[in-house]
This record gives sequence, C-alpha cells and structure tokens, in this order.
Amino acid sequence: MNKHVEKEYKMLVNKEQFDKLCSLYENLNFITQTNTYYDTVNGDIQKKKGAMRIRERNGRFLFTLKMRQENLDGLCECECEVSENSIHALQSEEIVQLLHEYQIEAAIIPLTTLVTKRAVVETENAELCFDISTYGNHTDYEIEYEWTKAHDGLTQFNQILAPIHLSYEKNCDSKIKRAMDALCKD
Repeated sequence: MNKHVEKEYKMLVNKEQFDKLCSLYENLNFITQTNTYYDTVNGDIQKKKGAMRIRERNGRFLFTLKMRQENLDGLCECECEVSENSIHALQSEEIVQLLHEYQIEAAIIPLTTLVTKRAVVETENAELCFDISTYGNHTDYEIEYEWTKAHDGLTQFNQILAPIHLSYEKNCDSKIKRAMDALCKD
C-alpha cells in the first residue's frame, strides 16, 4: 500500500477559462477515468471527512482512501492496485486492515460514479491537472495543482492562473461532494 500526503490547490473555472488555459500547453492528452466512490452504510468515511474510491483508467483499477489527520498539512492518501471495480475488491486483506486502522468496520456500499477526462502537465514541483468531470446531468471544469516536491505552491499556481486573469480562491468542494450533491438534485 502506497501512503503519502496529498497537498493540492483546486479551482473550478468556466469552460472559456478552461479552454484558454489549456491552449497555453501543447499536446494535452485527455484520458478518461471513471471514479466509483464507496462508503459504509452508515457513512463512516464521510463523517471522518474522508473519501474512498476505485478509479478505472486504461483498464487498470486503483483503490484510494483519503483521510484527514490532525498532524498533517493535507490528506493522508493510501493507494493500491486492485483487480476490479467492485465491493469484492475492497475485501482484500490489505484494504480490510487499512479500513480497520481508521475504525471503518461496517458494510461497504457504492455511492456514486463520476467520469473525468484528465490531462496532466508535469512541472518541476507539481502536477497540473486539467479535469472535465461529469456526474449526473452536470459537467464542470477544474484546474488542480498537486505538489510533488515542497515549494511555494500558491505562488506557482497563481502564476499558472495569471494568463487567464485569475488567482487562486477556494471555490469548490471535493469531486465526491460535488457528485453526491448532484445526486440529491437530480
């Protein structure tokens, strides 16, 4: 199981801003990924401000559990490959042990699915992700800046946003929250 601290800035933009920013980068390759989110029947993961998903991309499946921890500046992100996108895949010994560490013991159910077309640009200190996400009857456009090395990420992200006359402001919930909110509205 790979564990690391996820530290990122993300911002929703409109389609015009998204297209303009994309045009500044050559040969963006958008790859479709499908995220299925899971939780316990009691919503234990969401109650702990976490998220659990299996992401399918190019025929491979990646399990991810993101959990807040008091002593971390960011989310603790635990990942491992699984053989399929199903509740059965979540019953592996490694995943069951991880869930036990977070006192997540109740039965697991699928919550919602979100499809994202993502292009990634590797920078010196981060990954810049261009996401077009569809869930329910909704589509949104998001720019994510995720650290790969320690640095002044806010300044770097603002420099990336400057050509479209934006600066970072927290204006969006997590993808799972947006997808769950859309479920309630549809």
